Amino acid sequence: MIDPATSKKSFLNLGIILLVLILFSYANTLNSPLNFDDHAVLQQIELSGLNAYHTVPPVQYRHLFFLSFSLNHSQNGLEPFAYHAVNITFHFLTSLVLLFIVFFTLEHGTNWQGKHALGIAGLTAILFAINPLNTETVTYISGRASGMAGFFFLLAMLLFILGSLRNFLGKTLLFYTLALIAFIAALLSKETSITLPAVIILYDLCFMKSERWVSLKSRMFFLYLPIALTLLALLVFQPFLQHHITTWAEKLDLHYAIAQTQVLGYAFKLCFLPINLIFDYDFTSNWFASDLFKWLPILLWLTLVAIILKNFKKISPLFSFSIFWFILTISITNSFLPRADLLSERNLYLPSIGPALLISFAFYSLLLKQRWLPFRQGLALILLMVICQSSLIIKRNATYRSNIDLWEDTLKKSPSDLKTLHNLSHFYLEKKDNEKALVTLIKLSRSRASAFYKSFAHSNLGSIHAQNKNFDLAEKEFNKAIQADPTIPLGFLNLGTYYASRGLHQKAKTMLEMARDRYDKYRWGYAMPASLNFSLARVNFELRFFSEAEKDLKQYLSEAPESPNGLLLLGKIYQQMGETDSAIVSYQKIKGNPEIESKASNNLGLIYLSLNQPQNAILEFERSLRINPKLPDTHYNLGKLIIDSKGDIELAREHLNTAFSLTENPTLKTQIKNLLRQVSPS
Repeated sequence: MIDPATSKKSFLNLGIILLVLILFSYANTLNSPLNFDDHAVLQQIELSGLNAYHTVPPVQYRHLFFLSFSLNHSQNGLEPFAYHAVNITFHFLTSLVLLFIVFFTLEHGTNWQGKHALGIAGLTAILFAINPLNTETVTYISGRASGMAGFFFLLAMLLFILGSLRNFLGKTLLFYTLALIAFIAALLSKETSITLPAVIILYDLCFMKSERWVSLKSRMFFLYLPIALTLLALLVFQPFLQHHITTWAEKLDLHYAIAQTQVLGYAFKLCFLPINLIFDYDFTSNWFASDLFKWLPILLWLTLVAIILKNFKKISPLFSFSIFWFILTISITNSFLPRADLLSERNLYLPSIGPALLISFAFYSLLLKQRWLPFRQGLALILLMVICQSSLIIKRNATYRSNIDLWEDTLKKSPSDLKTLHNLSHFYLEKKDNEKALVTLIKLSRSRASAFYKSFAHSNLGSIHAQNKNFDLAEKEFNKAIQADPTIPLGFLNLGTYYASRGLHQKAKTMLEMARDRYDKYRWGYAMPASLNFSLARVNFELRFFSEAEKDLKQYLSEAPESPNGLLLLGKIYQQMGETDSAIVSYQKIKGNPEIESKASNNLGLIYLSLNQPQNAILEFERSLRINPKLPDTHYNLGKLIIDSKGDIELAREHLNTAFSLTENPTLKTQIKNLLRQVSPS
């Protein structure tokens, strides 16, 4: 046994080593931006309300995960540093908890004790902490669900172990209660944590055989029964869990499970050899074995399980536990339930612990029992392994510097993945790199992609052609987008926007209304942009359908109540409808945009003129020019007002000349010329 003082110092040293290694490996990711689904998670929080996850009840889907994002957002906005810091902190705490789990397991459940137990535990925690396979969980901010669930999952296990030791006999109930709370926290971080009871039973069978543990009866009464009752209560009272289980049950697919045995083999290999990691794995049909060979992977897995079960008492419990740990913890995401992504690295966060423990156990067995290597050479080998893995993490983190880097890396490693082309083209467009976007979009539009991807490709091609003023090509591409998948609103939205820009307001109205109908009807994956209602309001205004325009604009302003453009258009609508008081209120609300404020003051001046309040009109026109001295309409209106009120003719002429020099509107130029003729000297 280890001396308590030495043990505490050793644990402290190992904790410092873990912290240093994790900080060193992940330091280059602290300022990486929000990537891919990170914005979707924040959008979900905004749609639910920024404080929606701050109270319980009601308990919501992945409640703690969304709560952590909500807290980050409320404290740090969109600054990525704090988000990454939270992810890294969870990873460090998870590694630390793993260290204690492995140590207590070896110390009380095997013949590996003292410094050897601490050595295997330390190596396992280090290999897990710097496994490049975990970068998606730690570096990708949305991977936090796996990181949080992993921490609470392992914490529940550690509390279960401590509560089961006779050393803590008087605190059994306390530890088991805390284990139950940690289990609930894991479930509320990610629902795949539901495998914990099975893992605890596995742990019980493998390690709890000596007199060092409390009786099975105590474990049954104080932990297993409460866990079962908790799960039952969650199923009865939490609709989101009922929905998930019902959905899972409906999707059970034996053929998919057979194919997944090959994916599991690949995932198992990645745990030992984490190279060529990909953000989005593309297992083409050619990758999977066919005919009789498709049964080979499942036969190999079944054979392995059968051998372990048959020799369960003879084989080292560490070996049995490591293999079954991997199988159980990955079973929810990679088994009978079809998923869009056949493999995600973040779903290997917990499963990878099994192989890490296996490597540590094998290394110590060969080094100490078989003495294949002298101690110094063994230590040098461990150091080399640590350096290699940390280097791979640093290199992998570099791909998260931007969405484009991430998806270019994915496309390079998985060139046939059409989803990657779709995502990469989106981020090229976001960066306004139309040249690269054009290449990816043309390739996607000519591929065997689904109608969904083709529709997006044609729609975005149309947007690029419109920007390049190739209007005929733009219109053709928008129509192709609609033909590819008429349920997707983007093609209608872009075509409507295109028609509006060309002055074809009736066509624009038809297309925009069809786009809105599809957003409402199909729920195809993204929320309807508020700008769609604004575009409809503007089109209806041009068509002089003022009541419809008002209705559309109020819907827009319900989502963006302080929008200067929205308030300006609403004021114009009220002006046309003769509701001058409402128009004045709308214009006076406009703040924060000098250009729009200037236009609002100009319009207010026109309203006061219509109300026969010339002095108020002059004040508004002068205010408009103070805010924006280059607004031609205001110069014209002020010049005309001065003439009509028989004021300073030279000042009026000055305003009119300024308006003429600033405007490109031929109608306004003609009006200015006519006024200037009226005030010209005889």
